Amino acid sequence: ADRQARSKTLVSEFVQWLRGRALPGPPQLLDLGAGAGSNLRYLAPLLGGKQQWVCVDQDPGLLAALIQQTTAWASAQGLVTMVGGDGLRIEGRDLCWRIATRRLDLAASSPALPLAPSTLVVASALMDLVSEPWLADLLAGCRRNQSPLFASLNYDGRVELRPREPLDGVVIALVNGHQGRDKGLGPALGPSAPRALARLGRTLGYEPRAEQSDWDLEPDQTGIQEALLTGWADAAGEQIRDAPATDAKVLNERLASIDRWIDARLSYVAAGRSHLRVGHQDLLLLPPPLGVRGQ
Repeated sequence: ADRQARSKTLVSEFVQWLRGRALPGPPQLLDLGAGAGSNLRYLAPLLGGKQQWVCVDQDPGLLAALIQQTTAWASAQGLVTMVGGDGLRIEGRDLCWRIATRRLDLAASSPALPLAPSTLVVASALMDLVSEPWLADLLAGCRRNQSPLFASLNYDGRVELRPREPLDGVVIALVNGHQGRDKGLGPALGPSAPRALARLGRTLGYEPRAEQSDWDLEPDQTGIQEALLTGWADAAGEQIRDAPATDAKVLNERLASIDRWIDARLSYVAAGRSHLRVGHQDLLLLPPPLGVRGQ
């Protein structure tokens, strides 16, 4: 779903910008919230040539999975892989990728991140989980280092569900409210993340480029649909239970309505009738020339 959704236009602009840069060595990429490495495996073949990656996450299990899954993925393509310590080296014709993993709590402010001059900062499905002060610190660090930021798959609050149910709008509104809860990095931006990223970038002299990167989930994608809908129902229930001064009878009625909603939605999935569109945006912020405002 992620691969199909991502903006090919912005990826192309990112690749072309990089190829036009005179860097002293291989591009240095910092992948924030790297997880099991899907962003790395998507971008590395498109960038090509020599690359050096630092993949950051606070979950050691995910970082171990990143090495394992990326090794298997590269080997399946006939590339040579060498695992050592917390890193991986991948070699092939006209390419050499050095990948290091680093366990790091992203709740720490951005100066703790391994940013160096001209580091290429990338992230996927992260910016809607962070707070505005955290994002402002990250962008300031990028600006000081003349670094681009390529943030993909940022949830923007748009959801379309077919067939429609009367409570769809109510549930999604509750989910969007839940998205603003603290996810460990301060009150999360949630659906406002794309707007905040563009606004904060402009104050530093960036000219953000945004493209829609919606998930379009078809009836045969049952696993992801079931997981997504169940997660939404749980989030909506939490919002209802945590609402202030709610009468017990009203509370139970509202929770029961969420139960009926999820039962109906899952029945559409089971019947092969469910279509979901989940709004995301990819944003590319390329560094302005030296001396432009914000420097």
